[in-house]
Amino acid sequence: MTSPSGPAQGKPAPPAPPLWRQAFDAAERAVSPRAETFVRTPTFSVGVTLLRRAESLVRGSVRGASARAWHLVNLPAGSDVSRLRAQIGALDREVRRLGLQLEAERRRSARAATANTDPTTEERDAAGAESADGPRPRPARRGAKRPPGT
Repeated sequence: MTSPSGPAQGKPAPPAPPLWRQAFDAAERAVSPRAETFVRTPTFSVGVTLLRRAESLVRGSVRGASARAWHLVNLPAGSDVSRLRAQIGALDREVRRLGLQLEAERRRSARAATANTDPTTEERDAAGAESADGPRPRPARRGAKRPPGT
């Protein structure tokens, strides 16, 4: 009797990888050990550091030249927009903070006002009462102004 996982079960063998994959795998097996060794050398570290510095220098030069070009045609450069966005963000945070402080102060003053001037029942009734001789007369309304001489 054969084992259940053996080839006699009738399962087809997996297909061979495509030709391009076989070529890639062969090249990788040949290059990988040498590349691993080279990456760990001090020469590689110095080379990468120099390339990054050169890239940074070139990027800064290009950024400065493009900013000057935009400014020549009286348009904002990317650095101007970034600076303005940072300022707007700071202002937004400040307005939010001030709004929270104002709301807290309003609550605090409302609590203090209700604690200091808590009217008694008698004072509340007296506040809505009318005088004994009837409602007070209202002040006369001013009419529309007419131009002089009419």
